[in-house]
Amino acid sequence: MTLTSAEHPIEGWREAIDAYFDRGWTDGLPVVPATEDVVRRFLDAAGLAPDEIVLREPVRRRVVTAEKLAINAVLAGCLPAYVPVLRAALEAMAAPEFTLHGSITSTGGAATLLVVNGPIRRAIGLNGGSNVFGPGWRANATIGRAIRLVTLNCLGALPGVLDRSTQGHPGKYTYCIAENEDDSPWEPLHVERGFARDASTVTVFAAEGPHNALTHYGLTADAIIVTLADTMACLGSFSPGQSFVVLAPEHVAILARDGWTKPRIKDALYARARRTRADLKRGGKIPGAIEPGDETTWVHRGHGPEDIHVIVAGGGPGGHSAFIPSWSRARNSLVVTREVKS
Repeated sequence: MTLTSAEHPIEGWREAIDAYFDRGWTDGLPVVPATEDVVRRFLDAAGLAPDEIVLREPVRRRVVTAEKLAINAVLAGCLPAYVPVLRAALEAMAAPEFTLHGSITSTGGAATLLVVNGPIRRAIGLNGGSNVFGPGWRANATIGRAIRLVTLNCLGALPGVLDRSTQGHPGKYTYCIAENEDDSPWEPLHVERGFARDASTVTVFAAEGPHNALTHYGLTADAIIVTLADTMACLGSFSPGQSFVVLAPEHVAILARDGWTKPRIKDALYARARRTRADLKRGGKIPGAIEPGDETTWVHRGHGPEDIHVIVAGGGPGGHSAFIPSWSRARNSLVVTREVKS
């Protein structure tokens, strides 16, 4: 089928890069010019027709076609093999419970975190180990970046225009990790969410940046749980929303040694990640004056232990795990998982 995107003849590679900047089609970094032959190669590799719709955004009545997805994947520096992951991510973001329009436009500054599970991790070289939230891996960096470019170029979420983030965070450039299933003694995320172990999935979450939970001298499971729960109870990010706890292998080894399972971890974190209504009112997290009983009435992070999604990621030594809170002061976006179909 014929590609329908406008063609802009450009003299050379350098001029093409500058043209993308001039037209506002980048995230502030240089992009790879998307030529017709490369875009077709991406579509062919994924078995997609150019006009196939991969995402519908109902609030502003926008659609993203496979052609537009392929173009932005090229711009981001992806390989054709990454397109099925991107397609699954966009399908997940289109789910009503994800609240796509709100999450990419609010002052909260959320970024779309992608967590990839299953065999696709190895097949395309996704990092779930050391420096998992940092640079160094093409698949992580460019897949997350392609999602951001789609929101910019296809959904119109331009900073200061539709994207009204007060501050934002670096995950708005790219925010894609794999779960380190090899170092986990527990079921991986996608199995917990009802998929077969040999399936490949993408889970999306409208999220703040990672909050470091450091406990170098916590040599017991209890010490790790205390530190993590205290991080989760921070007033600044406290809400009834869902969250991710990303456990580093050093902490996982201690928790597993002491006999802790994922359900037990979630139960303990939910029980401890709480503040009094009085604290929430003092901090302006909920409205109203402090009333009798507020000092002894507890409010928990999330609606229950099932709102805490525990995964393993990171590598090497170091007592650093992470808490990733949801976007929004309320409960406006939920975790969504979709299977990667090749």
